[in-house]
Amino acid sequence: MKGDTGLKIIQFGIGPIGSAIVKLLVRKKGFQIVGAIDIDKAKVGRDLGEVAGLQRNLGLKVSDNPTKVFREAKADLVVHSTSSFIPAVISQLEQITKAKLDIVSTCEELSYPFKKYPKESRALDRLAKKYKTTMLGTGVNPGFLMDTLVLTSSGVCQDIDSIIARRIQDASNRRLPFQKKIGAGLSPDEFNENVASGKFGHIGLPESAAMVAEKLG
Repeated sequence: MKGDTGLKIIQFGIGPIGSAIVKLLVRKKGFQIVGAIDIDKAKVGRDLGEVAGLQRNLGLKVSDNPTKVFREAKADLVVHSTSSFIPAVISQLEQITKAKLDIVSTCEELSYPFKKYPKESRALDRLAKKYKTTMLGTGVNPGFLMDTLVLTSSGVCQDIDSIIARRIQDASNRRLPFQKKIGAGLSPDEFNENVASGKFGHIGLPESAAMVAEKLG
């Protein structure tokens, strides 16, 4: 924790996940939101509390100008929640890093990008080292349930013959983007077309599998 008011955070992305993060941060001790960024014109200029669905204003306007927010907010960390895919977020990650800010991101592919995006991973690693910052991709899944928890639990084992990790959830009460991502409401043909695109289904499963496989040798 830094300073009397805690860790100063910029929330980058105020969609369903970003809004949930804002609601959690305002309840937690040791955190202070000092900036908010989103490209949605319907959100820009409005109070973050209103955009995130809080019952009160936070006295902080949502901006679509990251450079200005990074310069003026005097933050310690950026919580980044804009997309699930490395190609869509890499320019954002680079911009944040060059502002000398640490990053915690919900981008699923960033949880363990080394196998799928080796070139991009090396470039981001070099950039982070140059600006002396850190970058972490994490979440419930990937980032904990089907990888970190598996590795931690297996730490007490002398021999491992097989690993099974299952996560069962009711998608009907999840956010709309998640429902679309798993194909709710699509015809079988539409579903199969989306699966073939590589941007559909359980985003992050290859990252979790690669993390477990590599760490267990």
